[in-house]
Amino acid sequence: MNMMSKYIRGLFVLMILLLTSCVPRGTSIIVFSDYDEKANRTDFTVFPYGEIGIPGKWEKAGYNQKSGQQLFENADSVSLAISFAPCSKYDFGTGRTGTGFEFVKAYYEWDSEYFVSQYGMKRNIIEQDSRNNFIIWHLEGLFEGTQVDNYFLFGEKKSYVSSFLILTTDKWTEKEKIIFLKNLFLN
Repeated sequence: MNMMSKYIRGLFVLMILLLTSCVPRGTSIIVFSDYDEKANRTDFTVFPYGEIGIPGKWEKAGYNQKSGQQLFENADSVSLAISFAPCSKYDFGTGRTGTGFEFVKAYYEWDSEYFVSQYGMKRNIIEQDSRNNFIIWHLEGLFEGTQVDNYFLFGEKKSYVSSFLILTTDKWTEKEKIIFLKNLFLN
């Protein structure tokens, strides 16, 4: 092994040690995002929790530390927030965790109720699928002085929860938003 190979290998090991030391509870998380021009898709991975191929080119636009959401924006200024997490991270005040559609319903109730009770916002379920374990829902109202018209999909696969959010935009119709969210989760 030449000197350059040893240096690169050592640097790689140091990088992995730094990454894994920053994650609580012994879980190592690797986050990756890249645009595949040939497929016209932005790949986003939060290993080991989930991965997604987002149709089109999306740029990272920020990260919400509190919610764990990675924000993306496309050329039309449509904003998308994505998070993945193990279902075991949530107990919704019950002291127990779960999976499947019952988990998705509890997650929807827990998250949406916060906006209803704290900000007086309105929520409604647009579509629910107990076979594929997802709920698409809409949230509207005033949030911290800003008018909100957001569309969410909460879904569960293999004990991991996916949360997709299309933030307020008039660039897409409601039908386009719903189809986009459903395709993200199911494909």
